[in-house]
Amino acid sequence: MSLAALSALAAAVRVFSADYCADQLTLALADRDQIAALSVDAAKDFSYLRARAEGLPRARAEAEQVVARRADIVLRYWGGDAARLERLGVNVVSLGYAADFDAIKANVMRAAEAMGQRDRGAALVASIDQRLQALVARGPTSTSALYVTPGGVTAGKGTIIDAIFSAAGVANVAAEKGLSYWPPLSAEALIADPPDFMVTGFFSANSERVDHWSMARHPALTRLLAATPRVDLDADVLSCPLWFSLDAAEAIRNAVEKAGD
Repeated sequence: MSLAALSALAAAVRVFSADYCADQLTLALADRDQIAALSVDAAKDFSYLRARAEGLPRARAEAEQVVARRADIVLRYWGGDAARLERLGVNVVSLGYAADFDAIKANVMRAAEAMGQRDRGAALVASIDQRLQALVARGPTSTSALYVTPGGVTAGKGTIIDAIFSAAGVANVAAEKGLSYWPPLSAEALIADPPDFMVTGFFSANSERVDHWSMARHPALTRLLAATPRVDLDADVLSCPLWFSLDAAEAIRNAVEKAGD
């Protein structure tokens, strides 16, 4: 190995990822030998890049683990005790919740720069822009859709789901009704005024089996789901607001167009 290569390897930032959303950025942007550890959820069904996590160490972002694994930074959304880690002198890079694609791109670049992978971050941001532009070029639809989860909630303004619907060129029923964030669904209101189209999320996720008793399992709503054109999104494209939120937008747009054929 050349002296330059050895110097680059020695200077590589070692990353400890504290939660499964941080895992996705770490796996997408870092070299494998930069990864000190991923979160304990890195291989779960809701982890988009779970296949890449195979063979990599996983641990909880506790101070002892971070120090033992000689991590230079801890990358996190919510994982780990940031205040305690910072008191111990650990460089903690905290990313904010993203409710739109501009915030997603900002998080990508913040993580990339912290890992010394700015070029990879810029390439990922450019890919996000290209995919958004391709969706815009398809024009808006006349469809209004409703997002439904097993827990019996939907998504209104101020959520990444609303941004996904907007990117897909589809109106969000909950936002049109003036709802924000994650309000509960009313089965009676839904049945009285059913949407044109439905988008379901997390119904197939192992993590959501505890919600099978909820309003979303009501027989009347089950019949409505069966009778209404819909797309069922996998948990891994919805679990974190990141570039793969566009997988969800593209799937919704394709399903809406197919339903209109």
